[in-house]
Amino acid sequence: MGNLQIVRLMGIPVIVNVSWLITLAFVTSILALRFYPEVIPVSSPYRDDRLLHWIMAVSSGLIFFCSILLHELAHSLVARKQGIAVKSITLFIFGGVSQIAGEARRPLNEFVMAIVGPLTSLVLAGIFAGLWWLAGHSPTKPLSLVLEWLFLMNLVIAIFNMAPGFPMDGGRVLRSLLWGISGNLQRATRWATLMGRAVGYGLMLVGMLAFFDTFSFIDPWSGAWFVILGLFLESSARQSWLQAKALDVLGRYTAEDVMTSELETAESDEKVHYLVNRAAPAEGRNGTRRFIYFVSDPDENVVGVLTEKEVGKLGQEERLRASAGELMLLTSDVPVAELRDDGAKMLQAMEEASVWHLPVVAEGRVVGVVNKESLLRLMARNLLPRRAGLIGQG
Repeated sequence: MGNLQIVRLMGIPVIVNVSWLITLAFVTSILALRFYPEVIPVSSPYRDDRLLHWIMAVSSGLIFFCSILLHELAHSLVARKQGIAVKSITLFIFGGVSQIAGEARRPLNEFVMAIVGPLTSLVLAGIFAGLWWLAGHSPTKPLSLVLEWLFLMNLVIAIFNMAPGFPMDGGRVLRSLLWGISGNLQRATRWATLMGRAVGYGLMLVGMLAFFDTFSFIDPWSGAWFVILGLFLESSARQSWLQAKALDVLGRYTAEDVMTSELETAESDEKVHYLVNRAAPAEGRNGTRRFIYFVSDPDENVVGVLTEKEVGKLGQEERLRASAGELMLLTSDVPVAELRDDGAKMLQAMEEASVWHLPVVAEGRVVGVVNKESLLRLMARNLLPRRAGLIGQG
């Protein structure tokens, strides 16, 4: 909610969350009303040019967020090179985040995927520093001042992101090193997320002290921002640990343990609206019925799969006319699981393909299907605490 896709870079959707506008407005206002008027010398003819200050501020803010976008794009391209799907890049109130649908398979892969973002920011800082020097590195010229600010901000982003707090880049680098040393991803994640929570609490403490004017070098408004950032980091680290525990739980179960052998079938000429109405009445979070039909030809050979994802692209009128054979995915294009695949791997496959169901195959034929809801229930049953009154009963 509140998201708008603005472009696709190398096939990756770039999404702007409405909260990003708040940060953009805050940054440009600070630059236009305080920073640039104060750093431009009194003797400069640009000192009191308010319009120029706003032009400089807006340009600085937009280019800075393009720099953040390149930082996230670097993460995304490395992830995709490693065979991990990237769903999108989102700009939001705290900067940017790559929606990577999966984890690295080895410590070295994790290290490279994490370190490439800060390195990109460092390279950008170097480029802006070079342009600043070529522009004459003047303390009075507007272009030089903008380039100097962009150099410093990209340098700050590179350094700040290397703070050893998961899920920040530095925290992921730390986890990759701990993973490589211990050989245990779960334990490495636990240590890295604890460090992330510690960094979050540290930011909150510094922010609160600054808000009450304890430090002369941090103004109260920056202190308030530190508190908000610390809250976000602590919450993200805690959620990351819960996610790691959930994936660990799923890793104990195989497709054979959680699949259902009852398969819903449909003939290729059956109308879509009939199949939707025939589906189970249970609804997903967005009010859409979740279903999967295995579509067969007149010789009763399975030739494709039809789910709510394909049907959701049609309007009501089109559903009355369309048939299963026209909409189905060919069997060769459907992600599948094998009997011994674990739950964590299956959930990752579902996230990468943005699907709710995963057919299970054995010896070239479909033997069952796993749905995401069953995996989520499995996680909840193993992770949510039981009520004290129920313990020992049964």
